[in-house]
Amino acid sequence: MVQKEFEDMAADLRRRIVTLARGFRLDSDSAEDVAQDTMLKLWTIREKIDGKPSAAAMATTIARHLSIDMLRRNKTIALDMTAAPDSSYRQPDSLLQTAEDDRWLKSQLDKLPTKEHAVLQTGGTQNHRRDCRHSGSQCRLRAHDAGEGEKEIV
Repeated sequence: MVQKEFEDMAADLRRRIVTLARGFRLDSDSAEDVAQDTMLKLWTIREKIDGKPSAAAMATTIARHLSIDMLRRNKTIALDMTAAPDSSYRQPDSLLQTAEDDRWLKSQLDKLPTKEHAVLQTGGTQNHRRDCRHSGSQCRLRAHDAGEGEKEIV
């Protein structure tokens, strides 16, 4: 096949190749890539091609193989969420840090004056929370007492 014959049938072959690639559910950009690669391969072997039917058969085969290769390269793997670690699992270092914070907080609570300690022990607070900053194990307990408002206990 000479260059002129190839150029005459190239536009028609390209459309057929894009349609074939889209049939493999490739997006338009991927289908265009398949068409371009197919046409390039056909161009390199154009002297061995006997005529338009032979060129169409080769183009179809090349495009089909390139489309399958592209699908294999772009294949995504679904994650099995049942194999995910339990959400209650915690790293050992965070467990140690929490235990250390709890010991420090207990020692600070034991240092409280009797009234504040009794309020916390009897559950007379409506809300209390621990605010830990891990720089030097500084923890603060904020207690909200129904009668006195929010109070910071160090």
